[in-house]
Amino acid sequence: MEQSDKGVLFGIDYYPEQWPPELWMSDAQRMAEIGIRAVRMMELAWAVIEPEEGKLDFSIFDKAIDLFAKYHIQTVLGTPTAAIPAWLWEKDPEILQIHPSGIQKQFGTRREACFNNPTYLAACILVVDEIGRHFGKNPNVIGWQIDNELGHEGTDKCICPNCLDRWHTWLKTKYKNIEEVNKIWGTVFWSGVFPDFDSIPMPQKQIQTTLNPGLKLDFDRFSSDSIISFVERQVAILKKYVRPDQWLTHNVFLTPHSAVVDMEKMFKSLTQPAGSCYPVWGDATEPTPYYFMSYFLSYVRGLKDTGNFSILEQFTSPQGHDSLGYLPPKDQVILWTNQSIARGANKIFYFRWRTAPYGQEQNCYGILNRDNKDTEIKKKIEENISKNQSQYSSFANVPFESQACLLYDKDNSRIIKDQFLSRGIFNAPNEYMQVGYDYELTRAFAPYVIFNINADVKSVQQVDLNKYKMISLPLYQMTDSDFVKRLTTWVEQGGALILGWRCGTRDDKNWATDKELPGEFAVLAGVKIHDFESLNLTKTKIRLKGLPLLFNGENWADVLEPDSARPIGWYTVGKKDYSGKPCITENKFGKGRVYYVGTSLDLLGTFFLYRKIYKANEMNPRFYGMGVEMTHRKDTQSGNIDVILNHNPKARMVAGVIVPGFGMKIIPNKG
Repeated sequence: MEQSDKGVLFGIDYYPEQWPPELWMSDAQRMAEIGIRAVRMMELAWAVIEPEEGKLDFSIFDKAIDLFAKYHIQTVLGTPTAAIPAWLWEKDPEILQIHPSGIQKQFGTRREACFNNPTYLAACILVVDEIGRHFGKNPNVIGWQIDNELGHEGTDKCICPNCLDRWHTWLKTKYKNIEEVNKIWGTVFWSGVFPDFDSIPMPQKQIQTTLNPGLKLDFDRFSSDSIISFVERQVAILKKYVRPDQWLTHNVFLTPHSAVVDMEKMFKSLTQPAGSCYPVWGDATEPTPYYFMSYFLSYVRGLKDTGNFSILEQFTSPQGHDSLGYLPPKDQVILWTNQSIARGANKIFYFRWRTAPYGQEQNCYGILNRDNKDTEIKKKIEENISKNQSQYSSFANVPFESQACLLYDKDNSRIIKDQFLSRGIFNAPNEYMQVGYDYELTRAFAPYVIFNINADVKSVQQVDLNKYKMISLPLYQMTDSDFVKRLTTWVEQGGALILGWRCGTRDDKNWATDKELPGEFAVLAGVKIHDFESLNLTKTKIRLKGLPLLFNGENWADVLEPDSARPIGWYTVGKKDYSGKPCITENKFGKGRVYYVGTSLDLLGTFFLYRKIYKANEMNPRFYGMGVEMTHRKDTQSGNIDVILNHNPKARMVAGVIVPGFGMKIIPNKG
């Protein structure tokens, strides 16, 4: 049986098809010696198990699973549908995706198949059925990963002929008649009225201007539904064969809103959330900020209400496809493991056991190098498991609890990718990603991390407001009236709401609201907005009530006209018409409070504003210096504990204890 009840289940991503069988036994023995109890395999091995159509051979994985079981190492199997075999491509060359840029993917690039191609779907159904039938009752298989990082690397949208056909069917099902489409999308603009469903194109990248926003938003929804349907088909097949104690999951990649896939909706058919954790990737010159990783880990945890999650790819060594960058100290690598656990992970699978000798991931290094000798990171992983597993066992499987929550909305994330409002939140690290929405959400989540307040990340569709004392809601342009009503009742009963700029500016059809801004939030926030400015890459100075310092406002400037609210922040730029006007307000509403923040504050401004907000709402903020992260966990043995992480290279004194550089301490919570 699975070992998670005894602490964190530590595993490794292992690829037996890439190594001679004579290495497997020593690999299994060495893994067991350092505390590894599971391996993940097969997620990209379709050509190995089905080298010819209809001729399946699972012997390599049967042998590997049996061998690892002898060393008390269990297996998680991935369905191999993320990389197709050559025979399938040759059978139907149209199986390859066509990117909205017009470029067709090539065979051998991973995730190259179209989710609406009938040849691909039929082959997936057959291979997953055979895998489920063969391995479903294997006592050494404890879990299943569906596909791999769905929607990543620009694979979330395809404009091939199969997608065009399914797109038209999707539209007909949703809208019933073409008149409704034209009405909702407002196609009278620029003479864009469609005479029938079959005349509606799929959005491609344009040389200039843009296509109708309603069309693009619906195509994003359609693309998301195509991937979700793909997952649901696999889950339905596996559920015919797998044991009730086997878990079903998928690994979400970093910057989850850079793709159009609604991950939360996708996880409804799965049993537990999981992610891939890479604080360093490619040519990065430094790690991703620790509070961004906290945001991502909290997002993954929030995809289900289990309170825990898995990491199926945990960073061990430098990673990249084309180039490499920052080399993290080994203690920092271990700290990232402990950060995942502190945020609710109870299963950690390290990527990978040994660096591949060939192929597209030659630059993705593992725990071992090609010389197969022991490494410092292997020693550090062993020391961490040995030292801390007994402490993990007291809290790692207890659901993470929070008193605050950052809310997101998938449709709003889709809108921001195209209509990004300000160059300040346009962030495209490559041709297929726009991560501005994730970064702006991180800006709203970071104060909870800095002040060591447990917080969740949930969607507006699934959140249970009554679980929280405080809610942060940034970039909620497209507004659902029913949700605002629920939010209003929650505030009246004592909740504290922090609204970000542009909230309430559009209705649920993505039309500009006909209400005075901030639209549905005007009464709740107690402000009116008639003027605003996109700051793009410039900054403006602001001051906060009671403080002599000036701070930077970035990205955007809403000029607030208080009604029932009182100003607590003002613009101070002398050359602007809105110099001296409020930018941040507080409104008492019923038993609760609403804060409207009309700009993106810099780090120093964020510190002082949120310290004020948290104290006013009895959130018990505790600041121990930048780079110090503390989570509060329930403990099965002593009640409550604090998990302290030091992301700094030098030791810090925190809550009366010395935490080494890149170290962790677990102490009793003194309240």
